[in-house]
Amino acid sequence: MALIFAWTACDAQQTGSITVGGDLDTFYPVSWSDGGWSSNRETELHIGRSSAHINSQWRGAMMAVFNFHTTSWGNTANFINAHIASFRGSTSTPARNFIAGWQDVTAGNSDRKIVIWLRGGGTTYHYQASFAVDPVVYDGVQHALPYTTSNGSASYNVKTTEDAYVNHAGMTLGQTLRVRGTGNSVIMGNVGIGTDNPQAKLAVNGNIRATEVKVKNDIAVPDYVFEPDYDLPELSEIAAYIKEHKHLPEIPSAKDIEKDGLDLAEMNLLLLKKVEELTLHLIKLDGEKKDLQHQVNELKTVVTRIERSSNP
Repeated sequence: MALIFAWTACDAQQTGSITVGGDLDTFYPVSWSDGGWSSNRETELHIGRSSAHINSQWRGAMMAVFNFHTTSWGNTANFINAHIASFRGSTSTPARNFIAGWQDVTAGNSDRKIVIWLRGGGTTYHYQASFAVDPVVYDGVQHALPYTTSNGSASYNVKTTEDAYVNHAGMTLGQTLRVRGTGNSVIMGNVGIGTDNPQAKLAVNGNIRATEVKVKNDIAVPDYVFEPDYDLPELSEIAAYIKEHKHLPEIPSAKDIEKDGLDLAEMNLLLLKKVEELTLHLIKLDGEKKDLQHQVNELKTVVTRIERSSNP
């Protein structure tokens, strides 16, 4: 009889807490080992402060999850993804975030570590990880600054400002994002591309390329220009306005556009209005031209008759 034995290997999970010393307004490098590297798995690290009163009244609460895999000297397939939710104290205390940035620090070594910059000032953080992460705090007290890789290939010092990619109320992906599906993907808040402070539903700091753009709004299409009772401005009035203001009537000036931006829908309709007004002027001028040509032809006829009568 053949006997079959089954066994389960337990991951070396790790829990604990760290306290980052130094100044409260400074972020210090804390190294975390990629314990899942040898198991060919990503490491998942939870860092948390459930109570806003840990260390002092209203210092703030935070929940953060990091999933990462280090390059370990060029093995690639490396990434760091972060999901952070911060509560930054009460209205009577300064707004404080706890994480200023993170980085894979193994491009030129095999240390298999990442660094996360955490706020100091005696701030305590509790952590739990899917593998051993063995955090080491470099705050100038527990360990000297800067953090330097084992072979001296790079060093990392404190931060006094947060990196622009840090999202304190959501996810930051270290890889590109692709959504596959046949349904609708919905984002209720503002979306920023190339900006971390979007002030509109879609804010893009850079170029946009599209095969088709449609803009819908409530601005009236200026076909009313062709109504019989429309007061078409005289060209002399337009000339006087341009001489004084250095731009067309109703069209924003260069200073206004530089200050407030350009509303594409509004501007296109304004330009359409000017084209329609210009068309009416051209039609009017064309009529006057034909009348003048008719008068010229009549004068030519009269001149010809006079010439013939004077030269029988």
